[in-house]
Amino acid sequence: MRIDIITVVPELLEGPFSASIMKRAADKGIAEVHLHNLRDYSSDNYNSVDDYAFGGGAGMVMSIGPIDRCIKTLKEERKYDEVIYMSPDGHQLDQALSNQLSLKENLIILAGHYKGVDERVREHLVTMEISIGDYVLSGGELAAAVLADSVIRLLPGVLNDETSALTDSFQDGLLAPPVYTRPAEYNGWEVPEILRSGNLKGIEQWRHDQSVERTKKKRPDLYKKYSSD
Repeated sequence: MRIDIITVVPELLEGPFSASIMKRAADKGIAEVHLHNLRDYSSDNYNSVDDYAFGGGAGMVMSIGPIDRCIKTLKEERKYDEVIYMSPDGHQLDQALSNQLSLKENLIILAGHYKGVDERVREHLVTMEISIGDYVLSGGELAAAVLADSVIRLLPGVLNDETSALTDSFQDGLLAPPVYTRPAEYNGWEVPEILRSGNLKGIEQWRHDQSVERTKKKRPDLYKKYSSD
């Protein structure tokens, strides 16, 4: 998989992809992330990528020209499955969407900045808009990193344990069950007996029941959806 991220401040994105699972994915040749500085596609001597909004108002708006030129340049090199704009009013990111995007080959992610982008970018250049939550960030870079991470970790071969991603929270519409490790007793706090029993069928049932109860208690919205399916 290849992900191209268009940004005004690429420095913000260098860290998230240079360590841990994201670096492992790149080292294995499973996924590659390329950062594109939007200022490289500016048409003036000041490398500007924003301008005042028609009709007035506070804040600057990302101009359509540099964004269009960057996307066109990328599309001349390969076919992209989606051109995604990180937007507070986009489809809220969930596990189902990450699963869906993990099946794609090439993605472009546009990280918004300032007061947003010229609306014509959203009308004519973008194929999907995604939000990571109902709050405001200083820019779309961190949101783009969250999206890329949630997708790349699902690719076969990225995680050491191939079944790990399949047991994550939300994969089956439920929160993950409690997990424990050694020692079996600490300060009088014991690991549930069922997990030490070796009864694989019983352990599987216990984990499912715990997932259901945890979701019901902590995320009633998810539980309602799960129980109605």
